[in-house]
Amino acid sequence: MYKNTKGFSLPETLIAFSCVLMIASIFIPFLIHYASQLKRLQYEVEALKFLEEGVEKAIVSDVYVNHSKMYRGVRYDLNWKEGGNEEVCVQYHERGTGLNEVCISKGE
Repeated sequence: MYKNTKGFSLPETLIAFSCVLMIASIFIPFLIHYASQLKRLQYEVEALKFLEEGVEKAIVSDVYVNHSKMYRGVRYDLNWKEGGNEEVCVQYHERGTGLNEVCISKGE
């Protein structure tokens, strides 16, 4: 190594720090968007689970009743449409996007 080397100079440190900031400014918005997309998918998966449970319960008991549940601060409403067992939907309210709906019909 060199005899008179005592560490990094101020310009070298500022350049390295600015490179780290540029890389962070590229990836942080991407990570925020990815986290919000993951949250939306978690809400949709929970709605699909609730839909599956409601359909299975209705098939077994032959009773088509609307009901709802709260899970992690989100309300999921199961609604039977078109006079009974033709179509069933789960509605849930997601913060920021409003009311969302997942449906399945007898023909699917």
